[in-house]
Amino acid sequence: MKLIHLISLIFVCLLFSCQSQQKTAFLSEEEFKNPSDEYKPRTWFHAMSGNMSKAGLTKDLEAIEKVGIGGILLFNVTQGIPNGPIKYNSPEHHDMLKHAAAECERLGLSFGVHNCDGWSSSGGPWITPEQSMKMVVWSETITNGGEIDIQLPQPTTRKNYYEDIAVLAYPSLQSEITDFENQPRITTSDKNFDIKIATDNRLDATSVIKKEGDKNPWIQFEYDKPHEIRSVFLVFNDRNGEAVLQVSDDGKNFTSVRELYKVRTGKGEWAINDSFEAIKSKYFRLSLNQTITFKEAKLLSTQCLHNVLGRTSMARTEDVAMSLIGKPASEMIIEKNKLINLTEQMDSGGQLQANLPEGSWTIMRFGYTTTDAFNHPASDEGRGLECDKFSREAFKIHYNAFAKKVIENTKAVAPNAMQYIEIDSYEMGGQNWTQNYNTIFKEKKGYDIVEFLPLFAGRFVESAEVSDAVLWDLRDVNCELMTENYFSYFAELCNNDGIKSYIEPYGFGPVNDLDVGGKADINMGEFWMNRDITMVQSAVSASHIYGKTVTSAESFTSDPQINWKGNPAMAKVSGDLAWAHGINEFMFHRFAHQANTHVKPGMTMNRWGFHFDRTQTWWENAGADWFKYMARGQYLLRQGVPVSDFLVFVGDGSPNSVYLRTDFEPEIPAGINFDCTNTDVLQNRIQLKNNKMVLPEGTEYKVLVLQNCETLTMETLQRIYEISQAGVVIVGTKPIKLAGHSKSNDERLAFEKLSHKIWENNKVYTDYNWSNIMRSENIDSDFEITDRIDIPFIHRRLNGEDIYFFFNPDSTFQHFECSFRIEGKIPELWNPMTGETQKTAQFTHENGNTKVWINLEAEESVFVVFRESSDGVPTVSEVKKLETGNFVLNTNNELQLETESTDNPLQIDGSWEVEFLQEHDYQATHIFDKLTDWKENTDDNIKYYSGTAIYRKAFSVNEDFIKENTRYILDLGDVKIVAQVKLNGANIGVDWMPPFELDITEYLKTGENQLEIRITNQWSNKLIGDERFPPSYTGYKLEGNFPKGIMMDWYANNEPMPAGKRTTFCTASFYKADDELMPSGLLGPVRIITEKIEIINK
Repeated sequence: MKLIHLISLIFVCLLFSCQSQQKTAFLSEEEFKNPSDEYKPRTWFHAMSGNMSKAGLTKDLEAIEKVGIGGILLFNVTQGIPNGPIKYNSPEHHDMLKHAAAECERLGLSFGVHNCDGWSSSGGPWITPEQSMKMVVWSETITNGGEIDIQLPQPTTRKNYYEDIAVLAYPSLQSEITDFENQPRITTSDKNFDIKIATDNRLDATSVIKKEGDKNPWIQFEYDKPHEIRSVFLVFNDRNGEAVLQVSDDGKNFTSVRELYKVRTGKGEWAINDSFEAIKSKYFRLSLNQTITFKEAKLLSTQCLHNVLGRTSMARTEDVAMSLIGKPASEMIIEKNKLINLTEQMDSGGQLQANLPEGSWTIMRFGYTTTDAFNHPASDEGRGLECDKFSREAFKIHYNAFAKKVIENTKAVAPNAMQYIEIDSYEMGGQNWTQNYNTIFKEKKGYDIVEFLPLFAGRFVESAEVSDAVLWDLRDVNCELMTENYFSYFAELCNNDGIKSYIEPYGFGPVNDLDVGGKADINMGEFWMNRDITMVQSAVSASHIYGKTVTSAESFTSDPQINWKGNPAMAKVSGDLAWAHGINEFMFHRFAHQANTHVKPGMTMNRWGFHFDRTQTWWENAGADWFKYMARGQYLLRQGVPVSDFLVFVGDGSPNSVYLRTDFEPEIPAGINFDCTNTDVLQNRIQLKNNKMVLPEGTEYKVLVLQNCETLTMETLQRIYEISQAGVVIVGTKPIKLAGHSKSNDERLAFEKLSHKIWENNKVYTDYNWSNIMRSENIDSDFEITDRIDIPFIHRRLNGEDIYFFFNPDSTFQHFECSFRIEGKIPELWNPMTGETQKTAQFTHENGNTKVWINLEAEESVFVVFRESSDGVPTVSEVKKLETGNFVLNTNNELQLETESTDNPLQIDGSWEVEFLQEHDYQATHIFDKLTDWKENTDDNIKYYSGTAIYRKAFSVNEDFIKENTRYILDLGDVKIVAQVKLNGANIGVDWMPPFELDITEYLKTGENQLEIRITNQWSNKLIGDERFPPSYTGYKLEGNFPKGIMMDWYANNEPMPAGKRTTFCTASFYKADDELMPSGLLGPVRIITEKIEIINK
């Protein structure tokens, strides 16, 4: 229980002294104090590398239910950990899943699974290459005109799968002829590097160039004479690989001329597709930063499209970030009317017989193959090609192969528990083709994409403007196909089977985040503890604009640095920040299934994650208390609808995401919250009422902010016109381009006229001078803290009742002067730590706002609720501090109160009895003469102890210490890291956040008092201590992404670890024997402080 600040107590007295107001019936104080199961946090539940047992599942799930977790979402992940006996999708595996679901049913937990093996995305061995993700590939041949009879090289073929699309010929560009006639001599710094593999115009084989010592590896291109290059194309497998283009006249002295731009094309594939003004030299060198596994390396004299991979959906570049396509010279452009379609003249084996006009001709053979993307990180039994994201038929095959079986099996034993299936983060990269794609494209856009196929190869067709417009259409189609045939169809299949879909609506692919979020039953974002990764905005905005109550988040994800040091106090502020951003369900990352029930701390998710496990030392004390805190907050954060003033339109271009506050210059003011919207909601869900945009659920927006709107469709521009005519304030620059190819001059002229008409409106602003706009339109900040603009907040409204949440991000106590855009209501402070609610009287009403003074301890949070009328309620009008250190408060109804805080607290010092427990591998009772840190103890059993120890002490209280109208606070001083307190046999509470203070007024007595404090530290010290000893077992090794080892028999058979000096077993090692130990124990000083309140004048 947290200490309620002195002044807040006085405010409670003030309100009790006046006539109470009638309460409204919408928010429930009882539900807040003891929330229903639906508001509890949930957790991802990782079964690692097939290590599963029914005994372990039961023990895990019972531990989860005991501490107040509401359910699990089970993943099978194979990474690092040796393989156990349970094979993915086998009868034994499904039996385990049935057992887990049945136990969830018994325990009242919800149950669900990820849709495939691993965490990304949707694939398995049942997906054939024909059903997999597809990409356009091509080969190029230069030949002279006339009668030709030539074999066209088959383009890149992966998994022995290839289908032709078309064969096109056009008069060769001079730059293509130059490259053809001037083949370079290629050398490398690594004699073992296979240059042929890297320069064969294919992507189906690799060769490694190694870095030796501190010298960068390189690939060198030497021409017979100075040669111009305008494009570089590289494909490789290394996330951190980088390349710099260098030139030289003599082949010895090189100068760096360009850092090359890298994009991600797949889970483990990156590419450089850089285009630039001509660089002329005899020697070119690609200087690399590390050992790199290459698939292709090519220099071109031809000027290619800027970022062709992003423009053709093979890499994710958001539309707003798409660089200009380039300004090619006329000799770099293919004239569309000179393209010849030779598809019918090529036989199935690639032999082309045709008659071409005189001159040099470039023949391109276009086809498609699999992208070779596979689900990750998965077991050998569960790993396979990713299903085609543009094909419902392909996804249905995938869904039926695993998810459908799980639903049918678990529904039979757990009809209530089996509730959801998830698609986690999309990390599979690009896709830009599927069967019958050209027909689909023509149906959607009205013209043939085949005549523009050279765009995929980076060539300009007709003009830069035409090329850009066609590729705009291409990305639009691709994002729509992925949304409708993958994400939407997934949700549809789930709903047909009576369950809900969880979706993380973002990732590295052709995805419009908000479109995807509109299809999910429950959107899920993610935030990390120790990295600046907070990807929650897409999920939050999608939920808000589509009226979805719950917005979940993969929560507290962590790198290995956190490991077993992690604890609720360390994590709390990250969670509070996610709440303030709009998350209202924590889905922990992660809980590792403990298949062996005899070892601690046991199984980990390789080296990843905040170790949110039942074997945690703090699981049943701080953990349970923290989870209750979450449930209380999540109850309030799901009430009513969000309050946001601005609606940011992200534009029509694909792919697109959302905007952050920091994306604006200047930033949108901190006191204004906003959501982002897509085209669908702008056109189809928004209603126009009273100069506002209103969603069907009741959410209202006063201002439409336009982003990435230089290019728009006519339908969107027409909708913006309707919004402007309805009196809504609009902020943004005027659109200048009608989106897409195949538009008539009349259509373009109509677009221009309508755009001009909208921007003549005096409620349409072209700059982002927010203060001027808000002043002109009488828009006040919703929430402000004097002298602080760094504290986010969330505001929800339920039938006239307003709920605000904010927190103190600082590591010190803060006094906040807050202004809420609420008039005529009493502010109430709802404390999610304790479940207590109290009205405060330190407020005033000014100009339609309510000013409230709120004190928060370091990293403390609060909900401020406005429900009842403040008419006739006394408020504090003046606070005076006396020379004695006491305070006098004068109120607006002439009530005067004095507070007294003693300068002489009762010190509880001297010796303590400290009991260490057998359950934590050391049974002994010691007398501590004074409070000291365990890590400083000379006894190694204490120095390296991890777990809970019980401090006991008797102390006396004199009669004159106990007084009326006085509160007594037990101040524990410094605690590492959790304290659970009993006084005279009564449970006082658990404290895991400083200040470690608990109200003991009801339990303190005169005479002798018995104090018992259970102190819990982290696993770190025991794990460090055990590193001094060799393991008592052999045969265990942590591996990489594709572990081949087999888990030790004793572990797999759920037997105890072989006896030895080590008492811990952890599947990932995070410590060394000489690592610094963590502070541990009750450090104090321990004392009792008093607070007295007295009415001195009425």
